[in-house]
Amino acid sequence: MNKKGRTHARWPSDLVVEVFSGPVGGVRIGEGTLLDLSLTGCLLRVRALLKTGATYRVSVKWKEGVLDLPGRVARDAGRSGGDPDARHYGLAFNLTGGQEKALRLLIDVVRRSDKPEDKGFMHSYWG
Repeated sequence: MNKKGRTHARWPSDLVVEVFSGPVGGVRIGEGTLLDLSLTGCLLRVRALLKTGATYRVSVKWKEGVLDLPGRVARDAGRSGGDPDARHYGLAFNLTGGQEKALRLLIDVVRRSDKPEDKGFMHSYWG
């Protein structure tokens, strides 16, 4: 889908997340980075092979607590240019009402922190 066809804006991010198999519980696959984020999905960089169509969960720790975001791998975007062992995946979220409400708060913080001079704030906010 092209950017003109998206229903929600995507915001650049560098949030570190934990990635788990399955929507609930599941096995920890490793750490990843959310490269962009919207209400309906994200672009994830991870050093693991994820299966297109399978459901995974990304877990974000921030000052408001832990936010678990279950999502289906909608596309495998290939290898990361900066890290030959990492791949990029597009995840489409499948959220409950409570998860969506928490994600709106998280996106608001990310959205307000997308200026280079605010990156220090963004990093300190998650600590």
